[in-house]
Amino acid sequence: MRAGTRIELHGTPAMGGYAAVPPEAAIIGRWVAKRHGPRSAMPGWHVVKFSDGGALLVHESGFRVTDNRKA
Repeated sequence: MRAGTRIELHGTPAMGGYAAVPPEAAIIGRWVAKRHGPRSAMPGWHVVKFSDGGALLVHESGFRVTDNRKA
């Protein structure tokens, strides 16, 4: 997936006394080899950037693409 692709992370239903987590919009970020290691070592994982500036590595099974045009 290309950097800039808009995605939506899957929400989590409420269970065991924990509140539900609604789906959250984010953008695929750039993979930086110095920071994240070689991309071939982690197939299916992507850097995800959030609107508050946070970033996270997320497997592609944890989100859906909402707009594949570059941001």
